[in-house]
Amino acid sequence: MQNTKNEVGFSINGMTRMTSREISKLTGKQLQHVNRDVLSMLDELDLDASSFGRIYLDTLNRQKTEYVLDQELTFTLITGYSIKLRNAVIKRWLELENQVVSLQDELNKWCAKENYDKAIGSLHGKGLAERKKTKKLNQSTIENIINQMQLKLDIAGVA
Repeated sequence: MQNTKNEVGFSINGMTRMTSREISKLTGKQLQHVNRDVLSMLDELDLDASSFGRIYLDTLNRQKTEYVLDQELTFTLITGYSIKLRNAVIKRWLELENQVVSLQDELNKWCAKENYDKAIGSLHGKGLAERKKTKKLNQSTIENIINQMQLKLDIAGVA
């Protein structure tokens, strides 16, 4: 198990993940019961539970275990829950994915603008003067969007 910050939904290697802690919050089930269900599911699927578990610090600074699941395992887990609980988790999952897609679209737009400004700036003196103004703005905006994407992926779902 790996030790980590108090994160909930996030991304590993570009793939969105959801923790048993977030599933617990979304479904109103106690974390210990969600973790029990996760362990049971992983056992039945012949998956090594230790590769999904990690330690986090609770509000009293105690080490607790949560499990990190991809979309398939999250949906597999929640199909055993009520329709309302399944729907709450599925809505949250779609929200996580939409946040990332929106930021990716914004990043693509600013990268295209930067490429355009760079091309115009190399054409003539007036373009070069304008390029000096736009370069810093474009770069800081792109960096800001990338940082937002990292935040969305690293701590999405934290209330």
